[in-house]
Amino acid sequence: MPSERRLRRFVRRWRRRYPHPVDWVDDRANRQCRRSENEWLAAYGGVAQLRRREVRALISWAFTADPERRERALQGTIAPAAWGHARRRIRRALAAEHATEALDLLLESQGGVTGWDVEVASAVLAGCRPDDYVAADGRRLQALEALGLVMPRRTETVAREDWLPFVKACRRLSRVAEVPLVDVQRALWAAADRAPELPERIPRTRRTAPGGRGSSPPRSG
Repeated sequence: MPSERRLRRFVRRWRRRYPHPVDWVDDRANRQCRRSENEWLAAYGGVAQLRRREVRALISWAFTADPERRERALQGTIAPAAWGHARRRIRRALAAEHATEALDLLLESQGGVTGWDVEVASAVLAGCRPDDYVAADGRRLQALEALGLVMPRRTETVAREDWLPFVKACRRLSRVAEVPLVDVQRALWAAADRAPELPERIPRTRRTAPGGRGSSPPRSG
């Protein structure tokens, strides 16, 4: 396992590469993406309840690159009865004090919202409770596994039993690096493709001319 000094350096360097884990990234464009994302997410941080349009907006934002998961997750917000159930579970989850309790209130497998798995539920929790949670997905778990902070997954999917170790590892990185959890979330996403080389390898960046490659990068989750 890397030393705290290396973990601190890992988070502080890789967070700047979000949202693009590729060599052609423009640092200034990245910074603007993060600033815009912060401004948009600020409306969700600390809320006690979400409106249906807000839930749908969070899901659409988090899963722009995964339309199949996005549409499946949105199904739980369409019919009036389904939305009433989802609204109650979301309200309880946002008030829950324990990470596992909050997740279980949202998971379809635990009687939560139709179509919601760990990735969807954690994205909503991270959006509304950025001081407590990080969105869990395969990329971020891959980076944590490479750092030796969590045990390797048994399956390709993110399972319920991965959630608590994931949260604890992210909170540890936040404390060690002395940065908000959202910076941990971004660093893990950006670094995932370099997992075998972590925590040391950080590719160089080069600036991109306006309108050139990298001027309109895709959402990264």
